[in-house]
Parts: sequence; structure tokens; C-alpha cells
Amino acid sequence: METEDDSSLSGFTLVRYFDFNAALIEFHNLFNKEIVDERAVAILGGTFLEMALEHILRAYLPEDEKEVNGLFEPTGPIATFSNKISLSFCLGLIDNVIKDDLTFVRKIRNRFAHDLYATFTNEQIKSWSAALSFHTISMMMKTPKGATEVQIFQVGVNQLISHLHGCIGMSSKEKRKIKRELGQFK
Repeated sequence: METEDDSSLSGFTLVRYFDFNAALIEFHNLFNKEIVDERAVAILGGTFLEMALEHILRAYLPEDEKEVNGLFEPTGPIATFSNKISLSFCLGLIDNVIKDDLTFVRKIRNRFAHDLYATFTNEQIKSWSAALSFHTISMMMKTPKGATEVQIFQVGVNQLISHLHGCIGMSSKEKRKIKRELGQFK
């Protein structure tokens, strides 16, 4: 089996990596404003994390644009945030703590997207936000004393994004190759 230098990104993976980095700057500008719109924070945070998962999966999946794009189409098998979380976990691209935190963020995003009266002071949303644990387990950042529920959510989401950003590069090192010959299935 021929070996390649897996230390650098190339092709569509490289283009997607730069696209993600540009989106990361825009996300930071919108998500970390001083004047906080709870709905915007909840929806934007969840949406960006879903986009990060898609980048991780695309970095891992083979360079077959037509096949891979079909997986993410609205009727495709990994079109939803929930399915992206499950597949990323089952492929070993994220661990259980990340999966659980992403699930809480997904629930919060969906509540804000479908309930006009959603707020971070709602008991269910508050409990989901408080359950975010990666940022405390990883010791990257403790939630400041006196932080509001929305600030707790922002800390959790920012730390998840930082972690998932690193997962994109790691996934590309494990990129699946398309089998061209029957003998390669051994």
C-alpha cells in the first residue's frame, strides 16, 4: 500500500479548512458581542457547531464530491445536526463528552428556533446550558462566578468550537481513501 504525507491538507480539504477559518472569524464577531441577543446566540452557536461537525466529517470522508455532498443534502442520511453528532461519535471523531455537549447545544438551538418565548432563564434550557461540561473537564476555562446562563452557554460553545477546530485537522489525517481495485478490500 502506498503511503502519503498525511501532515498537510490538500484538495477540497484545504479549501474547506480555509473556508472554515474565515467563517470562524465571522462567527466570533457575531457570537461574542457585548449586547447579547439570546436567540441569536443560541441559534448561531448551534449552527456553527453543526457546521464544524460537517467540516470534520468532510475532512474524514473520501474525496468524492458527488457522493459526499449527497450525504449532506436535505434528504441525505447526515443532513441533521443530530445525525452529524451520532456519525462523528460512531466514527470515533469525537468522544462521549463532546457528543453529550453537542446534544445539549442542539436541544437549546432547536428550542430557540421553534419557541418564540424561549429564554436562557427557562428551567429546561438553563439545565441544558448548565450540563455543558467539556469546558470544565478540559480545564481550558472555568465559567466565571456570577455568569449568566447565556454566558455559560457562550463559554461552552466557544470551547467546543476550539476543540472541533482541532478535530478537522485530525480527521483529515485519517481521511478515507476510495478503493479502486477489488484486491484493496483485504
